[in-house]
Amino acid sequence: MTLQNLINDGSFETGNLSAWISSNATITSSHSHSGFYSVKLQGGATFSYVSQFVPITPGQRLEVLASLASLDIGLPISITIQVFYFDAGLNLLGNGLLVTIPGNQIPHIQNQTWMENYQTTTAAPLGSTQAFIVINTLPQVGTVDVLIDDIAALIATESIGPVGATGATGPTGATGATGATGDTGATGAT
Repeated sequence: MTLQNLINDGSFETGNLSAWISSNATITSSHSHSGFYSVKLQGGATFSYVSQFVPITPGQRLEVLASLASLDIGLPISITIQVFYFDAGLNLLGNGLLVTIPGNQIPHIQNQTWMENYQTTTAAPLGSTQAFIVINTLPQVGTVDVLIDDIAALIATESIGPVGATGATGPTGATGATGATGDTGATGAT
């Protein structure tokens, strides 16, 4: 069994947000958890987010990961990670995850420290074809910007390799018991 990441450009290494639906979010090269880039969500009284649709089938669960850090020393902003399930017609079928990370738990980047947050969703309901992953700020006046990097939505998949060669034929088994004798047949013509 292997893990497959369903998120497109979760480390923001394209240097842009073209794979994401976003608001009040910008790519930055000043700090990153890995690679060269991360995304900065604006703090303060502004609602900021990055989000993305990923394919899913009913019954599947996602492992959602994100690395977080406060950009400046000051009042840290809280972050919410949510996963919603939709069908092919974009009808909302349910919420698979809703977790809030309090701002005071997110480390300041000046210490070169990132919080690696791991969450597991509930199972996707019947009819699900896609999950919508949203990471957003909870607006509060006076809060600082937050950095996000290495977003992943992992799902376990079966890894099936090629079929191997047919093995050698095994030894012949023991002879079974003799069966019952059948009825005597009709006598033939003389």
